[in-house]
Amino acid sequence: MADDGASTPLLATWADVDPARHPFDPVEMSVAVRALVPPPLPRPAFRDGGWVGESEAFAWVDSVSVLLSDRYGQWAYRWHWGPVEREQLGFVTDRIPTPAEAPAFVADSLLAWRRWLESLAERFDHILPSLDAAQTGGAADVVAAWEAAVAQLMTFVAAPVVDDDGWQEYCKITLRWFLTATGIPPDRAQAMVDGALERFGWWPPLTAMEISEVAERVARDVLNPGGIATVARVDSWPDTWPHGWPSWRATNTGKGAGSSPHRGHSA
Repeated sequence: MADDGASTPLLATWADVDPARHPFDPVEMSVAVRALVPPPLPRPAFRDGGWVGESEAFAWVDSVSVLLSDRYGQWAYRWHWGPVEREQLGFVTDRIPTPAEAPAFVADSLLAWRRWLESLAERFDHILPSLDAAQTGGAADVVAAWEAAVAQLMTFVAAPVVDDDGWQEYCKITLRWFLTATGIPPDRAQAMVDGALERFGWWPPLTAMEISEVAERVARDVLNPGGIATVARVDSWPDTWPHGWPSWRATNTGKGAGSSPHRGHSA
């Protein structure tokens, strides 16, 4: 999709897309798109080793993004970003609708994106109270709450993604939004997410071990940004044994307690 460019909304914070901040009437939208959506050109065709009409198809998607975001708010710019939509191979080359089908096509895609954001909001509402230090029993509980929060969100957003090259972007934007929802500044949130996910290239499968590692790193960066053992707990054994040993929370090894160990294959 035409996701880059000076006019593309950054959607850097949860406030940019939070459904609670952006009222939306799906019934009104389903009627409005009939006049709002421009007719697309014929679907791209593959000829002589290349796509003919592909740039025009991307331009149509971008024009729809601008029209929808102008009417409903910048969250709607990503109308084609619902996980199911993004997982459809050839969204542009194979699925550009006919002029008659375009309004329903856009409406369905925008609704899928909105439903995904609403389901994410429900997750945030459920998880955020658990991070309140006043409601926890101690430093170890705060650490556990943050790790559980990140792991839950990564599992949730990756679940509908079929291709191994698709989960990274959803995890990045979700964790970035979640961190900003807790009050972390957007630039710092972006840096933390990039640092936690920077080692993943294209096509790596997302495993429980990877989720655990990312969750631990995000929790460490949130709660212990200066490398000082403010949230360490006493462990009999490192809790990541043998993978990624020693744990950043272990206090009996001389290498944990807030240090930043090199985790083998991690950056």
